[in-house]
Formats: sequence, C-alpha cells, structure tokens
Amino acid sequence: MRTLQFQYHMQLTFDFPACDHHFTLRCRPFHDIRQRILEERVEIYPKHYSSEEVDSYGNKCIYGIARTEHDHFSVDVTGEAQVCAENYLPALPAHRIGMYRYQTALTKAGLGLESFYRDLRKNASANVVEHVKDLMDGLYGKFQYEPGVTGVNTTAEEAFCRGSGVCQDYAHILLALCRLERIPCRYIAGMLMGEGATHAWIEVSDGKSWIPMDPTHNRMVDDTYIAISRGRDARDCTINQGVFTGGGSQKQEIRVVVNDK
Repeated sequence: MRTLQFQYHMQLTFDFPACDHHFTLRCRPFHDIRQRILEERVEIYPKHYSSEEVDSYGNKCIYGIARTEHDHFSVDVTGEAQVCAENYLPALPAHRIGMYRYQTALTKAGLGLESFYRDLRKNASANVVEHVKDLMDGLYGKFQYEPGVTGVNTTAEEAFCRGSGVCQDYAHILLALCRLERIPCRYIAGMLMGEGATHAWIEVSDGKSWIPMDPTHNRMVDDTYIAISRGRDARDCTINQGVFTGGGSQKQEIRVVVNDK
C-alpha cells in the first residue's frame, strides 16, 4: 500500500472572452478498494453553478454553467490517495459487461490490426490475462511512442498503420486486439507518477476481476497509478467537455504531478 499526493491542473485559454459556458468535468479520482481518496480539493474558475452526478460508467462528473465573461477556464484537483496494487476491482455481471466486448468507432480493427492479431494469436495462452500480456508485449515491440503525430480522434487502425503514437493510441490498439476475441476490456484515464500529463491504460476482465495493464510501458499497473475515469474508449473518459459563446480559438494546458507523500 502506498500513499500518493496528486495535483491535476487543466486550463483553457481563449483568444476572446467566452460566456454561457456549459461544461462537464470528469476530473475526480475514483474512491474504491484499489485506491482510497484520503483528501481531495476541487477548484474551478470562473464562478459557476454546478451539480455532481455519476455517469453510466461510474465516473464522477461535475456539470456546471459559468455565465459571466472569462478569458480562461481552469480546474485544479489536489489531494492524497492510498493505492493498493494487490486489490482488483470485481468483474461486472454478464448483463453489464457486454458493451466492453465490442469495438467502438475508435477501436474498430481494419486489415492491418487483423493481420497483426492473427500472427499474435498463433501461440495464444488459454489464460486470459497471460494472453493479453502476450498481445501487449507484441504491440510494444511493434509500436513506437511519438508525441504530436496523432490526435484525439485518431483510430486504433490509423495509429497502428502509422506505427507510432501516444498512450491513448497504445490503449486503443490493445483494446482493439482484445475485442477481436470478445475479451471484455475498458479504457482508463488517470495519472501516473513521473508522466506530467494525463495517462491512459486498460483493464481486462478475467471473469472475476478487472486486471489493469499499461501497454505504453508494457507492464502491469502498480501503485504509482491513480485512475480518474473509465469507459469503452477515450471519448467516454474525456476530462473536459463543453460549449460556450464567443471565445475564439483556444489553447489547452494540462499539468499532472504525482509524488510519494
């Protein structure tokens, strides 16, 4: 068990003042058997009206409206989390897990991924977790980490055919490979010690538990990770969504710090 201090900062800066800003934030870490949130503080600028709900994936959501003009919009989440890597979240019942077996628009495999999958499938282990670890290892040997060459709408197939991308792409590709076998799996957005930005990984269900794996680093998730949101792919886990009047073009800044207490 490890106690971590975390700071998550996101800021949008506008060319021109924005107003009537309706937003949805998925920025609060989970509190569960794997990670206990000991302290948490959320600060949002500008002044706003808001409410909190849990979405269909179990993510904590803040829904709000900032009516007055503002040249930037920011959210800061700070606190402490106690993480126990040995604790796994229980698998969902059969009637709730189906949506995690099937491809989405971002994970749908094309000819490139299907061919790659067939090669990896030849020596597949009967154990689900060991099999996915083999898929992850194969991906790690084939794909390169390269910032700035993909975007939020890049699909798993597009990234794979390019041969490089970032953590979101690694996660989408491994999800695509798992779903070719209808293995239940889901996308995780969160924080990782030493990363400096939002990180992404996946969880795979072995029928009893959700097992977290990080394809970007080709390893099992340990006690240096803090999960913020879960879903079928990155779109279900978007940290900030919103619409507003005015604003012009915008620039986003994200800064994440995770340290031992």
